[in-house]
Amino acid sequence: MLQRWVLAGFVLGAPLLGGCGGPSEGATKNRTFYDWTVATGDQGAKEFEERYPPLDLAPQEPAPEYVGVTVLRRGIHLSKPKNWLLRDASNQPGQAYVGYISPNAYSFAIYERPEYAGDAWRDMLKRFEDDAQAVGAKISGKRVPVAVGLGQGRAYSVERSVEAAKRPLTSRSREYLVRGLSRVVVVQVVYEGDDLSQVNPELLRVIDTLEVL
Repeated sequence: MLQRWVLAGFVLGAPLLGGCGGPSEGATKNRTFYDWTVATGDQGAKEFEERYPPLDLAPQEPAPEYVGVTVLRRGIHLSKPKNWLLRDASNQPGQAYVGYISPNAYSFAIYERPEYAGDAWRDMLKRFEDDAQAVGAKISGKRVPVAVGLGQGRAYSVERSVEAAKRPLTSRSREYLVRGLSRVVVVQVVYEGDDLSQVNPELLRVIDTLEVL
């Protein structure tokens, strides 16, 4: 199950972005008319995903079928396994995110960062690391260059202590900070076990073809 709060410290506090002809800031805060978050299900998915056929891929054993979608207010092109389930999402300007769960026991999420894409790359990396450590995360591997379809990325291995009924548990994730031409996002994969070796082949296409616009 996707734990949205894991990255809460990274996405909260982002400024609302105004646009010509768009609703006022006061209106967007009124959830009677502007409810940015999604309920799980096919109807909800239509509000947060658009089909993007160029990233479709027919199944090739043992790889699954992939479906191309556009998410985060048309800012991300993603090729995802067809059997992923949309868990939750938001189109709130400046704080958009989308989260999926896989039947192969991992979750996948993309979070918009409140960053200016033109800032120095080293400064973005430092802010990301500081934010992670500020909420108690332990970074065991960092700034590993990673290839994506469009954008500049660095990979991190992250551990967090999660409160549980009997004793704290350790949550492990692989996280990617990716900068595009106009936005910066964090891609987070939360998994069971000690590493991602069991699902790496399935995730390879997802990361390789990720396009951050």
